[in-house]
Amino acid sequence: MQTSQATLDPNPIHAPEAPAPLDGAGLKPPHGLHRTLSSFGVLLLTISCLSPALSIYGVGADVLQHTGTGAVGLFLLGLAAALIWSIVYAELGSAYPYSGGDYVGVGTILGAGAGFLTLTVWSVTAGPSTAFIVQTLATYIADLLPGVDKTVLAYGTLAAGVGIALLAVRTSALITGLFLAVEMAVVATLAICGFGHPAHGLEVLSAHPVALAAGATPGSALAPVTLIALALGAVNAVYGTVGGNQAISFGEELKDPHRRMGPVVLMACLIGAVSIALPVIAVVFGGRDLPALLRSPAPFTAFVSSIAGRDVGRAVDVGVALAIFNALVAQLMWCGRLFYSLGRDEVFNTPVNRGLGRVHAASGAPRIATWIAGGLTAACCLVPSHLLLVFISSAIVYQFGLVCTAVLMGRRRGLTAQPGYWRAPLFPLGPLAGLILVAAFVVANLADPSEGRPSLLILGGTLAAGWLWYAFRLKRRPGGWAPRVV
Repeated sequence: MQTSQATLDPNPIHAPEAPAPLDGAGLKPPHGLHRTLSSFGVLLLTISCLSPALSIYGVGADVLQHTGTGAVGLFLLGLAAALIWSIVYAELGSAYPYSGGDYVGVGTILGAGAGFLTLTVWSVTAGPSTAFIVQTLATYIADLLPGVDKTVLAYGTLAAGVGIALLAVRTSALITGLFLAVEMAVVATLAICGFGHPAHGLEVLSAHPVALAAGATPGSALAPVTLIALALGAVNAVYGTVGGNQAISFGEELKDPHRRMGPVVLMACLIGAVSIALPVIAVVFGGRDLPALLRSPAPFTAFVSSIAGRDVGRAVDVGVALAIFNALVAQLMWCGRLFYSLGRDEVFNTPVNRGLGRVHAASGAPRIATWIAGGLTAACCLVPSHLLLVFISSAIVYQFGLVCTAVLMGRRRGLTAQPGYWRAPLFPLGPLAGLILVAAFVVANLADPSEGRPSLLILGGTLAAGWLWYAFRLKRRPGGWAPRVV
């Protein structure tokens, strides 16, 4: 039995129940998002959000510089984690394909409080994570255009990204798809240069990985990597490799979402993970002068230039800049859908909810929510990128822990994996393995007093503030509050 928004009780649901099937005929509810995207369109947007090039040149470079040859094993671990991540999110997303992402499923299965905590994680990290992309992009463009003020570049690219994100979702998906083709060419170039010109053998998989010795001066030797560095590198490698769950936020614009969402999440996660991990591994195998490579502030650019020449290296840099801009556009679209869901689910006061929940009739884009996402990002751009990274890096601990728990309980209570929905194989192996990963992330973060521990505690304090808003504001409303399943 299909249910349209017009036949629903205007109040949110208050108890966990099986989700009503969404309209698979391509129709849109009044004033809601337009259901016009195909599986391929959502796949393009999701991989663009994940951005293999951004992960390689950002997180991948950091892991490579700190763990050296250990990066090979760490990104192989990232591939295994991505498989676990994909099957957990695919099952939850198939049952609850809503614009708010995984918080709707978590809130329906585990209760409104858990759902609001998940929503808080996404909401408070959306602006900082987008600002981190903007600052990374501005740094790359500044290298290509020396003399241009970096602040001007940051806000100029942000304005252009917001402009594209405000277009109709199918148009935006087409534009991001074109940029994604350039990005995958960059990824392929790195992999071909590395595996096509191997300078090392399987000895890089040694149980005693080496990295640049302290000091990083010309002539510095390689030295064994410490266990602490490997532990933190493992967290960062997994953080940079997993993804694909962004697809869920486009669920209300996907045709036949219950049937299609699970495979889209699975494909996006695995394609993204392979595209990120293989080039990093390839560079370790192909690096002729590992000390010089690890000493470079831009190791992947230095590697391509050493193999294919400076002109090819510069062309790859241009492709990376376009890829990061593509990630910015997709991220802003995702943030717009997230903030739209805040209004739809009546998180704030009525005037704010009406503005956030408004959809432009012609384009189908939540324009006010997208503008707010852009404004929040602009404010976060005033914060140094290192502080932004410290704040957002522990999000994976909280969100993945809640999602794994929700999938475990959802299958037991018949709220996920219903007929016609995607079912995780070998259940409950996936979510249990995910919880083990979460526990390992917590230990690794607590062991790092400079970044990991502050990130875990600061974000935890933010979640505590979100819980207070739920407990003393939303829960006390007449009828309470819960995510809206439409």
